[in-house]
Amino acid sequence: MNYQVVYFSRSGNSKRVAEKIASHLGSSAIRIDDHKWWRGPIGYIRAGFYATIDKKVNITLSEPLKDGYLCVVVSPLWAGDTAPAVRAFFKMFPKEKSHLVVTSIGSAVSNRASYLSVTDVIKRQENEEQIIEQLIQKLNSVES
Repeated sequence: MNYQVVYFSRSGNSKRVAEKIASHLGSSAIRIDDHKWWRGPIGYIRAGFYATIDKKVNITLSEPLKDGYLCVVVSPLWAGDTAPAVRAFFKMFPKEKSHLVVTSIGSAVSNRASYLSVTDVIKRQENEEQIIEQLIQKLNSVES
């Protein structure tokens, strides 16, 4: 099975995880851009507000998606769910063809329905490398 890695990142954590996954899969990491400024305390507050009210955002991708590939989508956890930019991505690419990876400081995503799989990378657990390795093994076993 061929995979493409797609990510959205506010602080850089999801980008780092996406790049590690992409490296293991021999793929590039495709950035989702919502053209919003999320930096600093005000950005953090705005991010929580957007996520809580499910505010819609327009997105672009850093490169086009490939036909026939499944996606590994990496998103930060915002107010218990994926970031609004990732929700917008799932309006153009089906969850049913996606493995979701959610990065957070200490919580797991609650909405786990419809995805091929959901993996939580929780910073407090200090096992990012192990979780990524388990995901790669799972993805590779699907290919066999």
